[in-house]
Amino acid sequence: MTHLRVERELAASPQRLWAALTTAEAIASWMWPGSFATTAAVDLRVGGRYRIQSDPMDMAVEGEYVVIDAPVGLVQSWRWDGENEETLVTVAIEPTSTGSRVVVVHEGFPDDEQAAIHRQGWNDCLDRLPAYLA
Repeated sequence: MTHLRVERELAASPQRLWAALTTAEAIASWMWPGSFATTAAVDLRVGGRYRIQSDPMDMAVEGEYVVIDAPVGLVQSWRWDGENEETLVTVAIEPTSTGSRVVVVHEGFPDDEQAAIHRQGWNDCLDRLPAYLA
């Protein structure tokens, strides 16, 4: 099994970044492109579940929160609708002199190809985050 790691430096406080990563309204606003008409549901507690969905794209991902350590990080399972494979996402938030650094580690992929597809997806998502935080 393989994994990926992506990170970004952002001009936002760790608390603001935490809110962007853990509230349903925020996730629906930035995670996927606007044309996806994304909706999200979040039950932010250990054992709580989340779901991110796009009806126009007929896709959704969901999982369970395994670790919550506001505002420094979380661990959540990750499973796409229609797939049996479940992976694990760890998000760390570190304060910097200009804001925050977010580090996403996504692990448990069966091969490098799946990791590469998800790396591109995470990069695309995190590229939208600065505009949301501005």
